[in-house]
Parts: sequence; structure tokens; C-alpha cells
Amino acid sequence: MLSEEERKQLISQLNITYCIPELWKNKESFLNLTDEQYKQSLYDLSAAILLRIITGDIAAVPHLLNLLPDVGFEDFIKPMIPTISNRDFLHSLSRLAYLGVSLEPYYSTVTGRPSILNGFRDFSYYADFVFKHKEKSLDLLKVLYGDDFRQVYDIISAEIYYQRNECFDAMVRITSAIPVLERKKSFIFLIVALYQQITILTINGEIKSAEIIMSHLKDRVKDIKGSSFEYNIDAMSVRMALYDCNLEYVNQWLEKKAPDENKDFNLMETYGYFVKLRCYLLYDKHLALLALAEQLRFYFELSRRHMDIITLSCIEAMSWYKTGNKEKAFVLVDSFLKQAEKYRLYRIIADEGILMFRLLQDYQKVRGTTPFLSKVIGITRHVAVLYPNYLNISQESNTNFTEMEKDILRLLEQGKTYDEISEVFFISVNTVRYHIKKIYPKLDVSSASQAVFKAKKIGLI
Repeated sequence: MLSEEERKQLISQLNITYCIPELWKNKESFLNLTDEQYKQSLYDLSAAILLRIITGDIAAVPHLLNLLPDVGFEDFIKPMIPTISNRDFLHSLSRLAYLGVSLEPYYSTVTGRPSILNGFRDFSYYADFVFKHKEKSLDLLKVLYGDDFRQVYDIISAEIYYQRNECFDAMVRITSAIPVLERKKSFIFLIVALYQQITILTINGEIKSAEIIMSHLKDRVKDIKGSSFEYNIDAMSVRMALYDCNLEYVNQWLEKKAPDENKDFNLMETYGYFVKLRCYLLYDKHLALLALAEQLRFYFELSRRHMDIITLSCIEAMSWYKTGNKEKAFVLVDSFLKQAEKYRLYRIIADEGILMFRLLQDYQKVRGTTPFLSKVIGITRHVAVLYPNYLNISQESNTNFTEMEKDILRLLEQGKTYDEISEVFFISVNTVRYHIKKIYPKLDVSSASQAVFKAKKIGLI
């Protein structure tokens, strides 16, 4: 626990985008204060509200808001609360714009993901407003993001264009923002822009160019060490590795760096959780996938995070489809297609690739088609052709192995000898050797240690 003096020192540096990791590390020092202590310090109270939000404890936020001693401060804190209505959000920003007040640097660009459109708040609701009312949008973005508001407008426009599958327009917007942000050393927004550029390149098959930019992005994250981007920089690389089928990199992340949803749940890890869900899908860990998905869904529905709910439903639907339960998968497809069409979000579905393509094809045969569905299937087919093993390799690799062979590989991984394996299954050592002899050509290896390594690499064990 921090002392009162240490807490004040941390709070004096309060910049939400930069200090969230430090706040999280010392969260008990802010969450265990009394109501009287909160009333005496707006900064302690702000930190507590933010921490309640990122732990998913939204129910505690109204009580903390009622402790605000200054009614005017409400407009300062409200935009940070994802559960407030769109109307209240816009009213607070409009009042702050009238007063000439900017929330920068207190308003976080990201909450667990490298995105403005789907960062601290789900801005997909405002997509048409952004284009139809540019000047008003710029005024509001200036309140949120300060002097970089024009570049932020370009980034958010690019994200909207990309989701609508207008990739050329998206790239034009991003490439116009990046040099300005570089020159101004606005690294927070630069990282979001670079990640959007990486996404566009990857999804168009230019993964080598994307890897070069990813290296540049990682250098920029080092320049803002201690920022909230620390939560998802490794997960960004893993998402690319999934497309490129670099399973060794994926496995290293899962073993050493992936967020653990069974410990302190932290919504700053949202992007990492989504990458982990895709890894669970790849490796057929469907029960773990559904458990994590339900944890996330509760918060996303409470916060009306449409894009996250669609992504979650896509991954859950592919999981049910992969396990053979098409009806449950189709019910989820009904839901996410309706939401995605409402906000014209094509790529959020299509980027899931070959497994989604197969699911949508089967869905179309049973449920019929619509112009929106036909377009989504067409875009998804392109991703499937580019990356045929994305989220798909374990399905292809595991079918050639019997359950006995998989169990023997698991025991070999644990360091068991042939004699010990024979005792586990009540079979002879020669029978163990027979099974292992059948395993070697399937994995294209010549030793037990190589077999274990290869089996882990492809997600067989």
C-alpha cells in the first residue's frame, strides 16, 4: 500500500494514458479510501472511478460520482465513464467546449486496445456524425484530445473507412496523419495510427511490410514506457503471428505474457483477452474460450460496446461451429450480422478469415442471403485465400491423431518414460512404442523430444 504522501506524488503526475499501469499496480491504495477522503481529493476520487471502470466494477461508480463536491467537475469525469448515455456524453463535451476546456491529457486514447473508434468509448455510434458534421466533430475532439485533434480526426475517419471496407480511403487518411504525429512527437496517437496502417497492410496480404512497421511501432512504445500501450504491444504482434501462422511465437506469448483472466480481471487487457480468445479457438480450447467470453460480455453489454460485442459473438460462433453445433453458431450469426449491418461494420467480421467464411457459407444455405451478408462473405473469402491457416491449423492437424496418441504425447511432454506410460494405460511397453512409431511420420519427426516440440507448436497438446 502507498503512503498518503506517495499516493499524492503519483496523483500529481496524473495523466491517464501514461499512468494507468502505475495506478493498477497500486490500486488498493486508491480503492480502499473512505468517502471523506474522496471528498477531500478530486484526484483520488478520479483515480478510484477509473480503477472501478477497468476492474469492471461499474456498479460502484454512481456512488463515487455522488461524492463529487463540485457539480462542474461532473462534466470532466463523465466522458470517462463508458456506461453514460450518448446524450450525456455529448452534452458534457459541448459544455467543456463552450468553456474552452480540454480533457487532454486526462482522457485515455485506448482502453485495452490500439484504437480510437473502439477505445475508451465505442465511437462506432458516431460514425455518420463524424463525416456529416466535421467542424462540430473537430470541436468535440479538441476537448477530448487537445492540440492533436485534427490528426485524431484523420485516425478515427480511417478506422471508419476501414470497417466499411474502403481500405484505400483509410490508408490515405492514416498516411496523412503519421508524419505530422511523428514531427510533433505525439507518440500516443502515432501508435494508434501505425497499428491501423499495420492492420490494412496485413489484411491486404502485405505482411512483410506490416512487420517492418510493427518494429517501428515497438520502438515508439519504448519512447512512452509506462503507458497503457504496455498492455497490448505484445498482443499486437501475436495477432499478426496468427495470420502468418508463426505458432512458435504464439505459444511463447501464451506461456509467458498472455493476460490471465483467472487473476485480477483488468479491462485494460481487453485487446489481449481477444487475442487469447482467438488462440483458444485455434487450439480447440472451447470451454476456456466460452468462460472468458462470458466474463467480457457482461461488461461490454453494460457499456454498450457494440464493436466488442460483435467481435465476441464472431469468436463464440466460430467456436460452436468448430465443435459441430451449427444451430448455436447460427443464432450468434443472426445477432452479429444485425448489429454489424446497423453500423456498416464489414471488416470486423471478414477479418476472422477462413473459419468465418465456412460458417457464413453454411449459414447462408440455411438462413438465406441479404446484400449485406453477400458482401461480407465476399470480403471474408479474400482473407481466407490470403491466410488459409488463420485460426484453422489445429483443426487440420488434429484430425489425423487418435486420442491415445494425443494422450501419449501429453505424457511425454510431462517427462514420463515408456515404462511409466505403459503403467498409466495398462498396456505393454511394446504397445507404447507402436503408438509412438505411428506418431513420428504424422509429425515428420524422428525422436520423442522432437515429437513433443512439434505437437506443442501446432497446438496438438
